[in-house]
Amino acid sequence: MDNLLFNLEKIFISSPVLGLGACFLAGIIVSFSPCIYPLIPITLGIVGAASTSSKTKSFFISVAFVLGVALVYTTLGIISSVFGILIGNFFVNPITYLFLCILFFVLGGSILSFIKIDIPFFSPHYNHESKKGLLSVFILGMISGLAIIPCNFPVLGAILGLISLKQNIIYGAAALFLFSMGYGTILIIVGTSTTLIKKLPKKAFLLILTNKFIGVIFILISIYFLVKFLFLII
Repeated sequence: MDNLLFNLEKIFISSPVLGLGACFLAGIIVSFSPCIYPLIPITLGIVGAASTSSKTKSFFISVAFVLGVALVYTTLGIISSVFGILIGNFFVNPITYLFLCILFFVLGGSILSFIKIDIPFFSPHYNHESKKGLLSVFILGMISGLAIIPCNFPVLGAILGLISLKQNIIYGAAALFLFSMGYGTILIIVGTSTTLIKKLPKKAFLLILTNKFIGVIFILISIYFLVKFLFLII
């Protein structure tokens, strides 16, 4: 990880164009870290909930999810270009961790039905193949992207710091968009591989694709942010 950050800095300084390519490669490298693990079953769950057997449909559903993640990261690139390195302080403070803890507890509780809030994407009567269904997938991607920011922040923070020095909004947006698409490449591949998913044992297939499993993941993410919050205030 230290070598990755050091090389990123060297590339950004030597060539802005290569810096954009480095952001995409950094996203791919970071996607092999444990931070990606919660998003894989969520992606499989989304494709399974849509009940699609078409690779094309699975591809677009997966891309919609990744674009939701990309929007969050691209927005960070724009904000960092405008406000500089202050964006880093926003994501490493107890208030942000508490907010994310509450957000994911409510989402998880709603999916597990002990909190009565209707989330369209997880409703049993929801049409996942409609345009609104894709919008819900996109929004879920945004929420998931928000959840993994603290985990990815060592690399993400370094990129934000580098683009903040350039103070170029277009460049900052492009750098973070490419980083997020590199990060989401593995999710698109997994989500599109419907034939691979179908080869899983039936029990494992149902376990991965069930909404309840996604609800448990959100509760675990909530606990993670609660621990981070307590660690900072104690």
